[in-house]
Amino acid sequence: MNRSTGSQRLQNLAHAYKQAGVLKAAIELGLFTAIAQGVRGISQIAQKMGLSSQNAEKLANACSCLGLLEFRDGSYYNAPDVERHLVKGERGYLGPWLITDQQEFNSWSDMTSILKGDRQPATKGFYDQAWKDVEAARSLNRGTFNIGLGAGYRLAKQFDFSPYSLLLDLGGGSGCYCIAIASTYPNIKAIVIDYPTVCTSAEEFITEAGLSERITTHPGDLLMVDFPPGADVMLMSSNTPNFSTSGLATVYRKAFDAMEKGGTIIILAEALYDDRSGPLEPALWQLQETLVGGWGGVYTISDIRHLLGEAGFIDCEISEFAPGMLTKFIAHKPK
Repeated sequence: MNRSTGSQRLQNLAHAYKQAGVLKAAIELGLFTAIAQGVRGISQIAQKMGLSSQNAEKLANACSCLGLLEFRDGSYYNAPDVERHLVKGERGYLGPWLITDQQEFNSWSDMTSILKGDRQPATKGFYDQAWKDVEAARSLNRGTFNIGLGAGYRLAKQFDFSPYSLLLDLGGGSGCYCIAIASTYPNIKAIVIDYPTVCTSAEEFITEAGLSERITTHPGDLLMVDFPPGADVMLMSSNTPNFSTSGLATVYRKAFDAMEKGGTIIILAEALYDDRSGPLEPALWQLQETLVGGWGGVYTISDIRHLLGEAGFIDCEISEFAPGMLTKFIAHKPK
């Protein structure tokens, strides 16, 4: 692949924090929500956000240059993806998911010292706080629910759950995937396995969705808790980087042992291409696990396929699920 020898790409990488800062400020100030409500001119925007006209214009112009806003005839309008995902109160709102908290930002900015350090890994890595504290679990689930719900509906369209009766969601978080799948397939009942604090929060989302009779929780650490029997389909999504290789092998083996014969497992994993050329997001998620002090490993597509095979699963099908982020693995327990 031919690459430019100029410095612009390197400068863009080094200064990407400026772009993230613009997006974060715009979300926190409610800029995109205000524009969706009809606030178009700088004076109106400034008044709505409590800023001077000059600062409001600087922020709006930066958002326009980033493609977040469009400027036409003296007025600002949200870009289509911003209108869909960054307007508070709308179903697709992803604001909490996209805003990085200060502690996480500091970890990334101080990566050198963390990578060279010798601190002991946190007990649960990225989920270290959530597994201890219900409020932390609620905060985590609120941040991930909408994006997970959308992904759950996408999976429900791609995969036919109608032949199955019981879904076991391994590390199911807020229950978003189960809610989407159960809403689409009335034949499905589901069980969310996750830390007790996370399950407490998940039950609130499940109740709000009106699905308490069909979706239940099973509190416990995936590495320690017994998996309930009877599931003929299992799902594990967006938590691969949180496990060491031996830990992931243990989860897959426990899933195989608890699954009904002829059952199916679906893994949505942050896996690298075998040549390590991408995708970028899985590489960053794997690195983040080190920054938060976790035990998580480094996984390629071949690694995941191998671990599933070692657990006993056969006929593994591999395809892209979320472009640039998640690879879908579908494998089966022999009949």
